[in-house]
Amino acid sequence: MKVSRIFAGLLIILLGAALFLSNFDVLSLDWHFIFRLWPILLVFAGISVLVSNSKLKAVLYAVTAILVLAWIFSAASIGWGNFHEMFHHRSVHYQELNQNLEKDIKHASLLLDSGAGSFYLNDSTDKLFEANAESNIGTYSLNAEKNGSTERLNLNFENDNSDHWRFGEFGGGKNKVEMKLNPKVDWKLDIDVGACSIDFDLSQFEVSSADIKAGASSLKIKLGEKSDTANVHMSTGASKVTIYVPKGSGCQVRDDAKLSSKSFEDFAQTGDGVYKTSNFDNSKKKIFVNVEAGVSSIKVVRY
Repeated sequence: MKVSRIFAGLLIILLGAALFLSNFDVLSLDWHFIFRLWPILLVFAGISVLVSNSKLKAVLYAVTAILVLAWIFSAASIGWGNFHEMFHHRSVHYQELNQNLEKDIKHASLLLDSGAGSFYLNDSTDKLFEANAESNIGTYSLNAEKNGSTERLNLNFENDNSDHWRFGEFGGGKNKVEMKLNPKVDWKLDIDVGACSIDFDLSQFEVSSADIKAGASSLKIKLGEKSDTANVHMSTGASKVTIYVPKGSGCQVRDDAKLSSKSFEDFAQTGDGVYKTSNFDNSKKKIFVNVEAGVSSIKVVRY
């Protein structure tokens, strides 16, 4: 029997089994993650067509099979709803964390140190900072350190289980954080998380800098023009990245993602990996975006 037939048969069996288990909630598939990575199969299919050596083809099929297994494993989490509840129940911790705003605070920094999860920042507060967290894999702590008119906040995650910590929501765990900032304070954000979903609307806040480090993720960031100068640095694995920048601000994008698909609306390339809007040089407000990513989809939209 040909190797190609064996590979095709095993691939169909694996996908069929995954779909079957998914229908009965035994397996939970992250389809968004799957659709992002499926083109790798086309790459190996094309190589196998060009290669005539049967032994080399067998090696290619074997490598592809291993990647498919890793692909399905990465995109799936066991549905403990039906089976896991029989043996172990992980209760969800609900936390409300906040820090009051003192009158003399003009600048603040937020360091979020967490693992895989979902993170949202879309609303404001009269306090300096608020967060609502839901997790069944650990708990958060909020620490504050004041220095003159500046306050430094540390939102740290402490995991209860290293396995769920490693895989986060892909491993059946829950880790969701909704945050609020005070719009009257100049903010610096330092986000260090794992594979995640991030949805930040920063348009109403004065954010002078944002440093976001994440694993394979879905990232959506909306920037505003409250700051005269904003510096945004994003470092991710294989991800879908969408950044919204206001048309009233000049924007420069420095792209260090050679293997990624890119869509930079109303930008002109001015150098190797450097793109600028037509109003960049004359604009009083400027946004600098630096993106480092693996094989990703990167989109910058002006609004």
